[in-house]
Amino acid sequence: MYIDEGIVMDGTERVLRMLPWGGVLSLIQVALESGGELFSLLMLKKLLEREETVFVFLYEPFRVFENNARNVELDVREHLGDNLHIFDAFGSVYHIPREEEGIHQLSGYLDDSVFIIKLREWAVKTLESGGWSDLWIFTYNSTGVCKLFRRPYLVYRMIWAMRELLLNSAGNRGTVLTLSEPECPDISDLAYVTSDVVIETHVANGRRVGVVTKGPNEGEVLELFGGD
Repeated sequence: MYIDEGIVMDGTERVLRMLPWGGVLSLIQVALESGGELFSLLMLKKLLEREETVFVFLYEPFRVFENNARNVELDVREHLGDNLHIFDAFGSVYHIPREEEGIHQLSGYLDDSVFIIKLREWAVKTLESGGWSDLWIFTYNSTGVCKLFRRPYLVYRMIWAMRELLLNSAGNRGTVLTLSEPECPDISDLAYVTSDVVIETHVANGRRVGVVTKGPNEGEVLELFGGD
């Protein structure tokens, strides 16, 4: 892929400013070596350092998430239970209990249908506890759904439908979806349709860049790791 160097910009701040209030941004890692997942962690770090409240839907092992976050000098435990909360889908499905404050899990038998029912019950109960406002929603990594469920597209659609519950109950500042297209192309298609802004990450001219493929800034190219 060739990109004119004269149109390349940089920065997580620039990406976050593209997102309208309550909007959805999908960061789709098209090339595995482009570092899209790493860039999403830089965005998460930026929000947590601003003392924004973030709820992460985690579809990968917590240890993987924690170790990857360290690569951008983010210690998730410093924020966990304060302005960072995690719904641990991976640990719920594989029955890996976690006792840390700020990590939420489902228990008992979980197939695709039961997971959705229990997740909705959990969401209602959690939101009714109060204290949620201007909430950021993150997923890491949404394509993990393809590893956890037999019918990932259906499960992801049902999970997505619950976003309306969050919008109505907590006041959603924004949603950031992180996906890896080579690992789960069906989910990428759904994310594209439901997003206000889509950024695809590539390697171009030897650099890792994001290309805005949907949204008001369509066609803009961003340097992923050149400005923060």
